[in-house]
Amino acid sequence: MQYTVGVRKSPEGFYLASCPQIPEAHAQGETYEACLANIQQVLQLCLEFRKERGEEIPDEAGANQVSVVV
Repeated sequence: MQYTVGVRKSPEGFYLASCPQIPEAHAQGETYEACLANIQQVLQLCLEFRKERGEEIPDEAGANQVSVVV
């Protein structure tokens, strides 16, 4: 399965990731690549936990980027 992940840089310099489809999935890393690797592991664990408990496994319908002028 594939999920959209948002990654942003914190004021302290760490990268933070979250997944809108799996609200409990959050991760951080010192580099962008480390953050992506960490969120992938977190998503795997979250999905395994949901499956064990018989909970819904969300299926993402699609994702787009939107540009905004400030």
